[in-house]
Amino acid sequence: MKPTPAREIHATTLDKRSETPPSTPSTPDRRADDAIEDLLGEKALSPEARREADSAILGSGGLSSLDGPRRLVDLGTGLPTLTTLYSDFRPIVDSPGTVVLYVHIPSSSIVEERFGWEALETYRGLVANYLVGFAQDMRRERDHCVLARVYADDFCIVAPQGDQDPEVPTMLADGMRRHLAAIDEETAALLEIYVGMAQGKPFPKIHPERLLYRLIQQAQTEATDVGRQKIASHVRLLDRCITAELFNMVYQPIVRMEDHSIFAHEALVRCTEKELRNPHVLFNVAEQGGRTWPLSRLLRRIAISAVPQLPDDTSMFVNLHPQDFDDPELLDGSTLLAQHAGRLVLEVTERAAILDLDRFRGQLNALRAFGARVAIDDLGSGYSALSLVAELDPDYIKLDMTLIRSIDQSPVRQNLLRNMVSFSIDLGAKVVAEGVETRAELETLFELGCHMVQGYYLAVPSPPFVLTIKAAPAGARQAT
Repeated sequence: MKPTPAREIHATTLDKRSETPPSTPSTPDRRADDAIEDLLGEKALSPEARREADSAILGSGGLSSLDGPRRLVDLGTGLPTLTTLYSDFRPIVDSPGTVVLYVHIPSSSIVEERFGWEALETYRGLVANYLVGFAQDMRRERDHCVLARVYADDFCIVAPQGDQDPEVPTMLADGMRRHLAAIDEETAALLEIYVGMAQGKPFPKIHPERLLYRLIQQAQTEATDVGRQKIASHVRLLDRCITAELFNMVYQPIVRMEDHSIFAHEALVRCTEKELRNPHVLFNVAEQGGRTWPLSRLLRRIAISAVPQLPDDTSMFVNLHPQDFDDPELLDGSTLLAQHAGRLVLEVTERAAILDLDRFRGQLNALRAFGARVAIDDLGSGYSALSLVAELDPDYIKLDMTLIRSIDQSPVRQNLLRNMVSFSIDLGAKVVAEGVETRAELETLFELGCHMVQGYYLAVPSPPFVLTIKAAPAGARQAT
């Protein structure tokens, strides 16, 4: 079968007026009403036909609307323009509800500058071809569907509302990415694809045409809000990571100053997806997407499942997010946390206590009843209030690395840290200094009376539990 030439691929108003393929090939000069009849046959719905269309587009070398006179049908993609299709929108707008999907591809200039305008026009054709198939599937489910090219990098799908609408933008964007990556992964990686959605119902006082354009505007605003779209993209990625459990734990030792022996190992998360590898980015995405509980539950289970492999006489430090204290599972006595609590030190920040100190203190006491100990994390990072820390009665206080960095060169911070050590001793808590990266920092912390230290100078985080570390500061006893 001879592939259809690229300029003959026309997206259309996709309703059920016709189930037979067009009898004559389309030409660029046909009226939009004739072009609308193209690609309605079952042949166009088949994967083989779609692959033939992709091959034709790839072989065309790219087409530009600048190559010909103004037309009712866009020459580059074969799609009718939005303004020519109002009569075809009318049965959709008059239905009980309308959904508008707005597809925005903001990275076209990058593709064009790197590979040339022909490559960009080719990819626009591939995008249009995928959207034709997607819209045809919607037409089969909903009886009507209109697809149009709005302008350079934007496309619009209008259809009656359906039960699956909340999932449709994700399905559309992810499916298009896979479609393009299967053809050319390098170029597809440069294409950002964002889909906005708006829904509406008929309103007697609003003209149907204005209602439609309002919905298109709303969907456009959502699709072109790149910051919001990137967050949504990261949340979708996080969901996949949680479902597939794409996380590993590395463990960094916490070392006693008195004899340089290993007291504990802190569990630190690493996501296998590069975009979420930074823990701060990971939890920022989880917070913005409302995924903190499922993420924290999974990470606690992964980390604590390694407790039976801990070296003898050592503990594990596990971080808790402030939102974890709203999760009923945290205090569930049947979890791994409760079962291994005797070897756990739970790291919390005092931010979790700001809204309701009494409630937070009660939750900490419940965790202590399991056998867990408590560490206040990031003291000195800018959040901490010493009076609030004192109310929490921690077993350990961890000093933030911003205090520790180059402390050997800062008499002011040395004096501050000396007072913090004294404050912690008065509370009956041990002090852990985080982020030690030089011998000079280690020696200074020893002189200031810190009980324990942690940092890359002593050992980098690693999947197995570290058993040996670098030499102790002068004056410290060596572990035996």
